[in-house]
Amino acid sequence: MKAEKFPKEGRNMRKILTFAISLALLAACLFACAEGPGAAKNVEGTLEELVQRIYGNVSVALPPVMDMELTKQGTEFNPNIEYFIGAKGIPFEEGLVSEAAIGAHAYSLVLLRMKPGANIEDAKKKIKEGVDPMKWICVGVDPGDVIVDSIGDLVILIMSEHSKLLHEAFQKLAE
Repeated sequence: MKAEKFPKEGRNMRKILTFAISLALLAACLFACAEGPGAAKNVEGTLEELVQRIYGNVSVALPPVMDMELTKQGTEFNPNIEYFIGAKGIPFEEGLVSEAAIGAHAYSLVLLRMKPGANIEDAKKKIKEGVDPMKWICVGVDPGDVIVDSIGDLVILIMSEHSKLLHEAFQKLAE
């Protein structure tokens, strides 16, 4: 009679241990997926400070800009809210629009701090689908230069010939 390598009790413990390790690895993978780019930690600072940090990380000349706050009242009563973000009913707490001060430049950067519990992916989709890259009438940007992204509760809309550089500067806010 051949002796067993592991007693029956040892084999059961090995199965239980293997199962527990597998569950722990699965939980770690699910946690890592939940912490993806859209679910990153919120970026601290006022919207004005964050826009200045973005501009400070861009090495190209941008047109002169004017900043304008978008407030909750602005979203409810401003008939032009769609002009800035492409959609009504986006659940944000505060917003800042930075647009070209001279109409000959197609340029817009919008930061929105979303309300807690807001569906950020849905808001980004509505903004991306609704925004008009030719909103300046005489000038516009290529639809490929329209970027909508988020870090934590912060959503950005970029429409510029330098969208990719501005997007990279935005992503550095998460570092």
